[in-house]
Amino acid sequence: MTAGVKPSRRLGLDLASIRLALSIAEHRSLRRAASVIGISESALSHRLRTLEDVLTVSLFHRSSEGVEPTQAGLIFFDQAREALRVLDLAVANAGAISRGVAGRLTLGLYTSLSTGRLRDALAAYAAEHPEVDLQIVEGDRSQMVEGISSRAIDMAVLLGAPDVKLGEPMPLWRERLHVVLIADHPLATNADIAWADVEGEDFLVSARGAGPEALQLLAARLAGPGRSLATRSHFISRETALSMVGMGLGITLMIESDLGRLPEGVVAVPLASEADDALVPLTAYRDPGNDNPPLRRFWSLLKSGYVEPSPSPEG
Repeated sequence: MTAGVKPSRRLGLDLASIRLALSIAEHRSLRRAASVIGISESALSHRLRTLEDVLTVSLFHRSSEGVEPTQAGLIFFDQAREALRVLDLAVANAGAISRGVAGRLTLGLYTSLSTGRLRDALAAYAAEHPEVDLQIVEGDRSQMVEGISSRAIDMAVLLGAPDVKLGEPMPLWRERLHVVLIADHPLATNADIAWADVEGEDFLVSARGAGPEALQLLAARLAGPGRSLATRSHFISRETALSMVGMGLGITLMIESDLGRLPEGVVAVPLASEADDALVPLTAYRDPGNDNPPLRRFWSLLKSGYVEPSPSPEG
């Protein structure tokens, strides 16, 4: 407890009276300070006396020429200015966080940011909210789902149609699958590639990221009675997979957002549009109880400007 100040008196301090006293100290006159503030001189004098009673100290020497801070007043005003500056900063920061323009946003990514709508959305959000600390976490599907439930991750973007068991879903858009090949592959100059064209090809499938989904898709489309699917599963990154394709070690499947900055000698050819699964849906997930303001802002940004409209029903 501060010596000489009883708790009841310390609790009697109010910020408005401190700010009024600071204005008096700045103008060295009750009359001028009252005129600037817009209250009567008598009301200002009463507030000052009340503050001095709470502090049990005189803050000013009064004379016919005006007022001058006492030694105790000079010390008080210096410390009060700094305290109010810190408090004002805290209030501003709290307001910024509540509006989603400060704080932290942690995104779990199952896809690449090399190109595409998600990259554009993140760039737009970062430009609009530079105060937000944007954290990116990469991992497999199970890590993303666990991160959402534990709130270690605010939002994750996963491949596949919405699944309410994974969190609150928001369908985003669909991205076309591409077959990625070495440039001298016989199919490299095709306008598009059908599943039948790649039957018997040696596929490189990553053991993380979109790899497991790609393997399931390949198995469903190309495996069957009397046929075996030739795949090589590797715990590799997108960059390593592309390097292996460029070395002629196989081909791979990637969605559009994975295709930015392909290495020299590697090309991507879209899967034929008549294929039922040529378009892969992407879905954003969050914990519905997560009230992180930056998350709310980014979620709204995606919903308002980046969600693909649902196809109109025929008829």
